[in-house]
Amino acid sequence: MDRPGWRAPRRHWMRSNPEGLSMSEPSADVSATVEYTMDKWRMDRVPWAMWACVAGLAIALHAESRGQNGAALAAIYLALLGLAFAGYALTTLIGRSGLPLLLELLIGALVLVVISGVIGVISLMAGGSSGSSSYVGAMRSLYWSHLVNPSLNVFGWMLLYVGWGWIAFSSYRHFYADRAVVSLSSAGIRFHRPWLKGLFIPWHDVRGVGYLEIPSVSGPPFANPHSAAVTVGLDFYQRHVAPKRSFFAPPGAEAMFWPKGEMMQVVLNSADMTVKPENFLVPAEARWKAFRDQPGPSPQHGGTIVYGRWSIDGSRWQAIQFLAPVVAVAVVMLYR
Repeated sequence: MDRPGWRAPRRHWMRSNPEGLSMSEPSADVSATVEYTMDKWRMDRVPWAMWACVAGLAIALHAESRGQNGAALAAIYLALLGLAFAGYALTTLIGRSGLPLLLELLIGALVLVVISGVIGVISLMAGGSSGSSSYVGAMRSLYWSHLVNPSLNVFGWMLLYVGWGWIAFSSYRHFYADRAVVSLSSAGIRFHRPWLKGLFIPWHDVRGVGYLEIPSVSGPPFANPHSAAVTVGLDFYQRHVAPKRSFFAPPGAEAMFWPKGEMMQVVLNSADMTVKPENFLVPAEARWKAFRDQPGPSPQHGGTIVYGRWSIDGSRWQAIQFLAPVVAVAVVMLYR
């Protein structure tokens, strides 16, 4: 989590001292590894998921069910929506792959046929055909008319599933943390994104550390104060970075890489890490200056510093965020 009470100057963060580092920061120990996680980003959305559960519970308890099994129908709807989204995501990735247009159309049509067929099979299994009943496991009372004309009760269960799913996933990842998205060590910078696995940039291949410079049509480039970046040579990028960029990179992943003359800028921070750019720049510049002339990592290890980790800060606002949905659940249950 960002350290309270410390703030680097927005534009001239590297001039605070010759090394550009506040010595009161834990990251001042360059032998320590600095990790950046998505934990705070996920946990900050738990109150929204709790409110989704409140709304879902209210709808499920008070809306008319019309004799339908809302819990089972909601699970089927979510499965169908997941398949539809998977088909959309796959066709989007194919469209960005650079394949010939005719081949893109053929693959897209094949994906559409397969996804539509799977959705049709699930729908028929769940609802039968011509209004006749059939079975899904132990569920024996689902009809086709229920799928095409669900009650409001079903959408309440969908909200409950989505809300509880996010709460469970975020809580699990909070107590059993996954690998850091970005880590800075004495050896270099490591990235652990699903679509950019195994990317490692040694400090001796880094040409510079600073805010992202965006080219301008006329005049000098614009320094983006919201993006921290390191600069590497174009040859290093083509040999070690570009081959690791996966076909499954999400939309917008291209914004992580920006050309800068004969070099390439690699952006360190992103919206899914609730960490200020300065908390990337200060530790990165300190380690780059300390280790850029060394052939290997430092033999000393000063522990691990984690940014972006959620914690209970004791603030009134944080307490309200988490307690208000709990009170709302109690009210819904009392007036059922």
